[in-house]
Amino acid sequence: MNSKTAKLLSKYSQRKDIPEKELKREWLSFSHTQKAKKAQEILAELAKK
Repeated sequence: MNSKTAKLLSKYSQRKDIPEKELKREWLSFSHTQKAKKAQEILAELAKK
């Protein structure tokens, strides 16, 4: 996980009131394609707010 991803997950966890540690564990379990898809979903959701 690079710093850009860590910052993205941190912002997302704060907005959604999800523990950051839990979110990072979930992220590390994803495959490369799942990570790309989830990152796009998170970016879209953060852009809405």
